[in-house]
Amino acid sequence: MEEPIRLQLYFNENIERENQKFFFQYTWKKHFVELKKAIIYAVVFLALGFLPIKSLNLGPVAIIFKYGSFLFVGYIFLLLYQYFNTKNKTFKLIEEQIDDLRRKHDEISFITLHQDSITVKNPFNTINCVWNKTQYKMVDQYLILNMVNNNFIFTESEFKENEYKILLDSLQHYSKKEK
Repeated sequence: MEEPIRLQLYFNENIERENQKFFFQYTWKKHFVELKKAIIYAVVFLALGFLPIKSLNLGPVAIIFKYGSFLFVGYIFLLLYQYFNTKNKTFKLIEEQIDDLRRKHDEISFITLHQDSITVKNPFNTINCVWNKTQYKMVDQYLILNMVNNNFIFTESEFKENEYKILLDSLQHYSKKEK
C-alpha cells in the first residue's frame, strides 16, 4: 500500500442508531452472565437458608446462607439498576450524538488506510493509530474496530461499492483480530 487509501463513510441516522444500540447490547452481554450467576447463587442460598431440608441439617450454617442470600438478592437489584440506568443514559447520548451528526452532515467522515497506520475521521474527532495497536472483531454483520480504546462500529451499508471489502482486507492483513 504505497499511497493511502481513503474510504468515505456515509451518514445514515438509522444505521448509526442501530450500530450504537448493538454495541451497547454487546458490551452488556458479559454483565448478563454475572446476573445469571447471581440469580443461581441467590436461589441456592435461599433454598439452603430458608427451606427446611430434613436430610440436610445445616444448623447454624443456615444463618450464613440466609444472610448470603440477601447479599446476592441485593447484588441482583444493583446489577438491574445499573443496567437500566446506563441504558437510559446511553440511549439519550446516542440521540444527542445523532442530532449532532445530523447538524454536521455536510462534513465528511472517512477512513484513511496508510501503510503503517489507520486514521478514522468524523466531524467530532480524528484518531490515528498504528496497525499493531489496532484490533477488529466481526460480530454478526457488524465490524467492531478498536483503536487505542476507541471503538468504531461499521456495517457494509455505510460504504459504497467494494470499500468495505478493502477495509476488511486491510484489517486482516495489518491488524490483529480479537477473539
